[in-house]
Amino acid sequence: MSTDLWEYRPGAHPAADLGLFGYEVLATDGPVGRVEQDTGDHLLVEAGPWVPGTRVLVPVGLVARVDHLMLAVHLDCPRARLSSAPPAAVDLAAPGPR
Repeated sequence: MSTDLWEYRPGAHPAADLGLFGYEVLATDGPVGRVEQDTGDHLLVEAGPWVPGTRVLVPVGLVARVDHLMLAVHLDCPRARLSSAPPAAVDLAAPGPR
C-alpha cells in the first residue's frame, strides 16, 4: 500500500482541526524539535535539540500518531531519515514575491 507523504494517515491525527504549533516532535530514536508551523501537509520543525539552528520540513505522512495530552507528535522514522528532508531555507510564513 502506498502512503501519500503529504496527507495524514487515517487515525494519526484524530483532532485534525487542532494545530500542532509548539508540539514536541519525536522520532523513533529521540527528539527532533518543536513544531513552528503546521500547514496541513507538512510541519516546519525547529530542530534545535537535535541539530542546533536547523529547521526541517516533515511531511505529515511520517506522523504515526499525535498525543494531544502530552503535546507530542510521534513519527514512525528515525532522525536520520529527516536529515535527507529538504532544508527549510526560506521563511514559509513570509509572503512571496508579487
